[in-house]
Amino acid sequence: MGKFDGIFIASDMDGTLLDDTHEIQRETIQALEYFTQNGGYFSLATGRTRPATAAYRKLLPCNGPGVYLNGAIICDEALEKVIYMEGLDDSAKQLAREVMEAYPHLGIEVFLLDHSYVCRMCEVTRQHFVNLDIPYTLCGLDEIPEPTQEWGKINFTGEHDEVLAARPFIDRVKDKYNLTFSTPGYYEMTCKGGHKGDGVQRAARYLGVEPSLVCTVGDSQNDLPMLRGAGISFAPENARQEVLDTVDVVVADNNHNTLQGVVEYLDKQFG
Repeated sequence: MGKFDGIFIASDMDGTLLDDTHEIQRETIQALEYFTQNGGYFSLATGRTRPATAAYRKLLPCNGPGVYLNGAIICDEALEKVIYMEGLDDSAKQLAREVMEAYPHLGIEVFLLDHSYVCRMCEVTRQHFVNLDIPYTLCGLDEIPEPTQEWGKINFTGEHDEVLAARPFIDRVKDKYNLTFSTPGYYEMTCKGGHKGDGVQRAARYLGVEPSLVCTVGDSQNDLPMLRGAGISFAPENARQEVLDTVDVVVADNNHNTLQGVVEYLDKQFG
C-alpha cells in the first residue's frame, strides 16, 4: 500500500506545471515520480491538443487519462485510446465564419484530436504556435476535415481589447457551447460539457477515484470548473485573483515548482 493510493492529481500546464520558459523543472519531475511511485495518479488537464503535450508526457510519470482541449477529449495514454470525445457541430463552424467576417483582426484556430488548423493568422495566434511549438496547417475554414463533430475546440485570438469587443457577438451562443478565456488573448469555444471540470471528473471515474481524493491545479479562468469540483484544489501564486480566491491551497509560483508544492502538501496530509 502506498501513502498516495487512490489520490489523483490533474494539472494544468501553461502557467502551472510549466515555468515561464515552457520547461518542466527537475524538482517537479522528481516530486511527481515520488507521488506516482507511492500509489498516486497523475495526468494533464489542458486546453492543448494531445500532440502538443507529447514531448512533456515523455518527461512525466503520467499514469492517468489525459484531459485535452479543456475536457472535450480524454485519452487513456497507456492504451493510446480515446475514452471520451465530444466535439462541436456545423453551427459552431458557421459562427466561426461570421466572426471572421465581422472581426477581421481576430485569429481563428481550430483543434482536432491530432492536428491544429489556422484559418486566419494574427500576431497572437502566431506567437501561440511559435511559443508552444505546435504543428499546424494554414487553410480555409472549409478545408478543415469534417465532420465538425470531430472539431474539439475553436479558439478566437487577438489582443485582449479586440477579443472583448467581439465577445458579445460570440456569446450569443453561450447557452449551447462552453466559452472561456484561457489567457486574455485566447477565447475558447468547446462543446457544452467540454470544460476541465467535467473532463477531470470523467477521468477520475474511469480510474475509480473517490471525489474527495481528486486534486486539481490551475492558474486561469478555464481551470475554474475543475478547481471548484475538486476534493482539494491548488493554485500557484502567479494565478489570476479569481483563481486564488477559489482554491483551497496556494503553493509556489510556476517558476518555483508548483507541483512540488502540491506533492509536499499531500505528503503532509496523507503521510
